[in-house]
Amino acid sequence: MTQVAKQSAPVAKRSMAQFLALPVVSENLESTLKDKKSAFVSNLIALSESDASLQQCDSAALMKCAMNATALDLPLSKSLGHAYVIAYKNNKKGIFEPSFQIGTRGLIQLALRTNMYHRLNAVEVREGEIEHDKFTQEFKIIRQNPKGKIVGYLALLKLLSGFEASVYMTEEQMEAHAFQYSKVYQSDKKYNSKKSLWSNPAERHKMGCKTVFKKLLSTYGLLSTEIQEAMTKDSVVEETMDGVAEDVTYTEVKPQADPTEKKEAKKVNLNDI
Repeated sequence: MTQVAKQSAPVAKRSMAQFLALPVVSENLESTLKDKKSAFVSNLIALSESDASLQQCDSAALMKCAMNATALDLPLSKSLGHAYVIAYKNNKKGIFEPSFQIGTRGLIQLALRTNMYHRLNAVEVREGEIEHDKFTQEFKIIRQNPKGKIVGYLALLKLLSGFEASVYMTEEQMEAHAFQYSKVYQSDKKYNSKKSLWSNPAERHKMGCKTVFKKLLSTYGLLSTEIQEAMTKDSVVEETMDGVAEDVTYTEVKPQADPTEKKEAKKVNLNDI
């Protein structure tokens, strides 16, 4: 009589709540985040439960990615727009990978903490709203035209010292930038699809403002260690046809050690969990 081997049932993936409740993970968060642990855990669970793509990411990778925002003391709430954790499909590996991205509002918050800025902003520019003096490089606001066609993006700053600077990119320049740095946007153009953030009008607006704002800060801004770190860790990345784009970085922002802590925290390799 032929015996039929019983197939073992697939092991169910732990939920984020179950993962964070593991003793080794809980103890590591306690020693790392201290009084911020409770808020971090509740926010991360809520973030994971609200996004099906994030639920497919490795729990340890997702947790470490989210700690970027905590290290910079920025909320992860999508509605606030300070920082995000977004899942991208790595087609080469066939898995979803989390990516930390800082929003324009997050960069503004970090800059304001330096107490050196009087004004900071990044906005879309519509037809007939501004005039530009190529000699003084000044932009003059003529009127607001909320229903006009978007023709560019403007970021500006003014320091308490009186120094002012601005960066403007036309819609054509932004289109060239998006096409150069986003492989999936290149694919959208080729196959008439809309998978890229740049192909979504609402998201394109955010990406455009963030692009000119980062260019403004990196060129003219007073960069604190926090801002430099945020720009370095910010993973401006999209799904590609071959896998992850070449400019993707998944470097963890490690919270600074508490100098008053005498006892050395036990080091845990979360990849072994």
